[in-house]
Amino acid sequence: MSRRRLVLAACLLPLLAAPARAMEFHRVDDVLVMSGPVTGNELVELRNALARGPLRLVLLHESPGGDLWNGYHVGHRIRSEGLPTSVSGRCESACGLIFLGGAERTFSDGRPIAVTMVGLHGAHTTDTKQPLSQLSPRMAYVIRSLTGDKYPPELLQRTVYPRNAEDIVYAFHPSRFRQDGTPRGVFECLKQPDIGFRCAMVDGLDALAIGVITRPEVLELPPAVKQVLQALPPLPETN
Repeated sequence: MSRRRLVLAACLLPLLAAPARAMEFHRVDDVLVMSGPVTGNELVELRNALARGPLRLVLLHESPGGDLWNGYHVGHRIRSEGLPTSVSGRCESACGLIFLGGAERTFSDGRPIAVTMVGLHGAHTTDTKQPLSQLSPRMAYVIRSLTGDKYPPELLQRTVYPRNAEDIVYAFHPSRFRQDGTPRGVFECLKQPDIGFRCAMVDGLDALAIGVITRPEVLELPPAVKQVLQALPPLPETN
C-alpha cells in the first residue's frame, strides 16, 4: 500500500505518559461515559454500572489509554454484554481496545469529527517505553478478532510489532479525509529521533474499512450526555 507522507497537527501526537488521574465514570440514564486514563479499576466500575440497570451505550471520551490488561478485560466484558460503543475525542491505546469491544462501534458528535480518533499501538512499559514483543501475538489476535478480521494483516503487523515502542496507528472517521469517494483516514505515526512524530496516511483505508467502526453514521448524543462531556477536564497535553 502506498502512503502519503505528511506531518499532522499536535492533536495527532500520542499521549503515552503515565496516567495522572483515574478514569471517570458517569452514568446518564442508560449511557455510560468513560473518560480519562485506564488505570486498573475500570472493570469493577463497569460491573457496578451494569448492576444498576441495563445500558444502551458505552461512550469513550478523551482517554490516553493506560493499563493494557485492564483494557483487554473491559473490552471483553463489553462484547460479552453485547453493548455498543462510541467515541468522543481521542481514544488511544488501552482505550482503543475497550472501544473495539463494542458489538457495534461508531464515532459520536461529542467532540468535532476533526479531533475524534481511535489509536492503537504495540505493548510497551509505561516508564521505560521498552517494547513488550511477547505480548504482540495476543494483541494481534484481539485486534483481528474484534474487528472481524478486517484489520489488514500488514498494518496489523506494524501496529503490534512497531519499530519504536511509541509508534501508533490512528483511525479517523470516513468523512474526515475522504476525497472522490476514496477511503482515507488511517495514519501511522512514527517516533522520530528528535522526539517528534511523523505521520503517514495509509491510502485506501479508513476506520470503517479496517473494522475499527461498524457503522459510518455519526451518533448524535442526547443533550444531557453532552452536558456531562462539557464539564469533564480536557485531556492533558504532552511535549
